[in-house]
Amino acid sequence: MRAATGYRASVHVTSTTFLPLLAPAAEDPSGDPAAPVLDEFTGDLAIAYSFGPPYGQRLVNWLDLDSLGLSRRALRNQAAENLDARIDTVRVHGRPPTLMLAFDGIESSLLLVDRLWGRLAADVAGDLVVGVPARDVVIVTGSESQPGLDAAKRTVERVFFAGDQYLLTRELLVRRDSGWETYEK
Repeated sequence: MRAATGYRASVHVTSTTFLPLLAPAAEDPSGDPAAPVLDEFTGDLAIAYSFGPPYGQRLVNWLDLDSLGLSRRALRNQAAENLDARIDTVRVHGRPPTLMLAFDGIESSLLLVDRLWGRLAADVAGDLVVGVPARDVVIVTGSESQPGLDAAKRTVERVFFAGDQYLLTRELLVRRDSGWETYEK
């Protein structure tokens, strides 16, 4: 078996807790068994799965699924259940027109929790719009708040300028029909 470039050495895992997190979709080197398991999300983002704790340091790859005897569907379901069980630890900071979320360094995972966004929708003007420039940064505003949209765009640009370790996307996302899509105005 060939070694994968850019991925950590294989670790023997017998049991663990998984959480989903967002990753750049461009990181999908198809055909490489040491590559992370990625599922489609939206635009230039995909869903990856992390071992933990700590979460986000080691992504589940195809070799891991094989050694654990775990299907992709089982991984996806376990990760979603684990994320849902931790949702009460989410913290919301700030006041409208912009809010920031805190969730142990994997804030971008929160985009996968539908029930959270129903609660936050009442706090913004218009449709929910988020900036997720990095795995650990989520800024929330509304589509009808120009000051909020401006603040979200500035935050995204600052994070990219600073060069966060886990950069995701410069695009803002909007929540429509219980899903996320690229925000265009």
